[in-house]
Amino acid sequence: MPNKVGYSIVGSTGEAEGYGARNLEHQNPTVPGWQTPRFCVYPQELIIRMNERTNVKKLQLLAHQFMIPSKIEFFVGTNESADSFKRLGYIYLSNNEKTGFKSRELKSVHVDADGEYLRLVVHKNHMNKFNLYNQVGIMAFNVIGDTLSKRHPLKTIDGGSTNAFNYTNDALINKPDYISPMDDLAFDMYQDPEVAGIIRRLDIKKQKAVIAENFDVAKRMKQAIADLQKVGEKLARYELDKRRAVEHEDYDLAKSKKSQMDEYRLKVYQQLQKYNLLEDAGISHPASQRIKIVLEPQASPRRAVEEDIVSPRPPTTPPPHRMQSPPRFVPREEPPISPKPDQEQVLYSPPVRHSPVTYDEKVIPALNKHKGPITVVASPRQEFSPDKPSGTTGEPEAMSEKSIREASSVIDVFGLPLVSGAYSKTWSFREDALLAVYKLLSEAPESVSKDELKANTRAAVFLIRRAIKDKVHAVFHASLKLLELILVDFIPKHKLGKSEIVFAVSRTLPNLFQKSGETAARSRNAAIEFIHRMSEFAMVHQLQLIPQQATPPIKRDMAMRLALSRVEILEGLFNKFGLEPPGLTVETGMKFASQALSHSSGSIRDAATRIIFQLYKIAGNAVKSYLPPDDNSTRKNPLYRNIFDGFDRISGRLTQSERKAQEVAKSAENEKKKKQEIEELQAQVNQLRAMNNKASNEPQVPPGKKSRKPPTKNPPPVVQGKTLDMCIFCGEKDDSFTEEGLDLHYWKNCPMLKRCEHCKQVVEVAGYCGHLLTECDKKDEFGECPRCKEAILKSELDKHVADKRCTAAKPGSMDHCPLCHKNIALGEESWKAHLMG
Repeated sequence: MPNKVGYSIVGSTGEAEGYGARNLEHQNPTVPGWQTPRFCVYPQELIIRMNERTNVKKLQLLAHQFMIPSKIEFFVGTNESADSFKRLGYIYLSNNEKTGFKSRELKSVHVDADGEYLRLVVHKNHMNKFNLYNQVGIMAFNVIGDTLSKRHPLKTIDGGSTNAFNYTNDALINKPDYISPMDDLAFDMYQDPEVAGIIRRLDIKKQKAVIAENFDVAKRMKQAIADLQKVGEKLARYELDKRRAVEHEDYDLAKSKKSQMDEYRLKVYQQLQKYNLLEDAGISHPASQRIKIVLEPQASPRRAVEEDIVSPRPPTTPPPHRMQSPPRFVPREEPPISPKPDQEQVLYSPPVRHSPVTYDEKVIPALNKHKGPITVVASPRQEFSPDKPSGTTGEPEAMSEKSIREASSVIDVFGLPLVSGAYSKTWSFREDALLAVYKLLSEAPESVSKDELKANTRAAVFLIRRAIKDKVHAVFHASLKLLELILVDFIPKHKLGKSEIVFAVSRTLPNLFQKSGETAARSRNAAIEFIHRMSEFAMVHQLQLIPQQATPPIKRDMAMRLALSRVEILEGLFNKFGLEPPGLTVETGMKFASQALSHSSGSIRDAATRIIFQLYKIAGNAVKSYLPPDDNSTRKNPLYRNIFDGFDRISGRLTQSERKAQEVAKSAENEKKKKQEIEELQAQVNQLRAMNNKASNEPQVPPGKKSRKPPTKNPPPVVQGKTLDMCIFCGEKDDSFTEEGLDLHYWKNCPMLKRCEHCKQVVEVAGYCGHLLTECDKKDEFGECPRCKEAILKSELDKHVADKRCTAAKPGSMDHCPLCHKNIALGEESWKAHLMG
């Protein structure tokens, strides 16, 4: 059977000061773990040597809460040489953003490999704002497997070991692959080391009792282990609080925490001694000696009075409808012995040093106020709880007459001692009472009549309603746990019917709504979360109980936190379930949201707006019938303007403001473009006018010259200083050819001219290629084809030349048209005939 395997660290590539790799040899709640150096180079490596050659079955690793490696590789080998290691695999770790870097990730890997050495290759860290130095931290590492030879005793480190108390029970469990929970890494990391050792010894006793078929002892050991696990976790938390106080140099708090630990541990040993479990646990601790000394008979009038008060009495007959559970930690049935006057048994009551820190945990000796003997009514549950020490200091104070009348029906079901704990001024008694009811209902046999089960349900709901209002979060949490048990397990298991579900929800839900409006964030969030979770319970969801009480519109004078929680709860219901008649409909949702829109708090209005958007995504335009009409007067209100704009965004349309902005931008762009075209046209007209004036003054142009300037071989005649109504390029005549008319003709209609696409200048077609090569603003982008003599973009010139598809030019004998790419005869008339057709 696989067991925890001891190991030692034999090598590492680096470690931070105070966080050495050898810390991984320890496994307890206060271990600092191993951390890589600051700003180190990754990957980093760890070499681990197991105590002997082992068949490794399981590897466990607990990562730091924010110094988290992105990846870790595992290798196993027979020696320290690199060639002997065989790669087992790798794991990825979460970046821990979802938990706010407050939780640690425990990774467990199941393998099957033989070896004596393990090598861990740790890769670079996840980046976050807390890890300032890019470090990686491993809090603990655990190896579980079967040694290939006789089990070697584990190495002891500072009074402990990686497997404290050398615990093994191979012979006790006939399961070859069974791994004990006591070997799990989580057990050692969250348990007090001393209590963990006691639990391991009791587990061995339990297995031996099972083999010997002594099931009463096995049951007692099982219950003791379950209770001691809670004790170990609590002591571990005390130890962490004490160390944290020492780090902050708050020595008063550290002293009080130490005192709490000593007192709590003493109570544990006292209970173990009371139920004859001290020897079974194998405890050799000064506290046990102290218990033995104090338990010796002593003559003391005060102790005699106390003994008279707390002497065990025969249990009274329980009233009707009261379920009884078997007593815990009862080693054997013995008749109670009444104390004799001359021989008194003295019970130990540990001294309690009260301080402001431990106020809620101090014991109230209410029974000491009575002068005479008092008969204590026996509780149906006699259970082990270190929070309740035996004797006068472990009982809650007596209930008032008003409280007894108020809880009379509950007392008939659960008994006075339990209800007294639920009404106690000490929060630990209130919490223990709820946990006792939880255990009572969870262990209720199916043979009990339904009437008795219903009575227990209603009595438990009474206590839950009271506990929901409790200011102590632990008590409130216990009430939620009990309510979940009733709704999810108890009522369905015993088939008590829908009426009990309706009763439990209708009585507790108003108090939960009220709790969701408290100022304490933890209680408020817990109440909202539980309501959402309760809405998912099968029978609660089937009956639509949560929406029925969540959808009534809120009042305008409702407190801000309470109203906000109501809106958030309904928003969560719509997100989870959508529309589910009759509770969750468009009508109920919009009536609620419309009323919430008129609340004075902006956060409530925003949450109501989110509900409206959610309903619009589901139901579409049906939502708009519950809102004012979408017109300009309504949009003057910013709230409704945002809602209608949100509808447009959900539908994939532009909002009204976006449409207006788009129209303004488009209009401005059109105006700018029109203005630019006018400026360009004016520039071209001026250019043509200059060309026309120059052509009138020059006698002639050398034949064959191609230019963007107009030819002047046959200048138009001038009458009284004015040209005739004829285009000097194409020869067209028109009465509209005034100075402005000719300019427009040159720019748009003259077939002999062409507007350059790159610089927007108007040039002659015959000289277009020369313009692109020598005059254009982008002349550097063009090159001349050696074959056709046309101007071609340089990016396309090589391909153009390689294709050889162009018509070869014949300089000196023929001209080449850049439009149709054909050769034509020389001369101006030939160009006119070609272009004007």
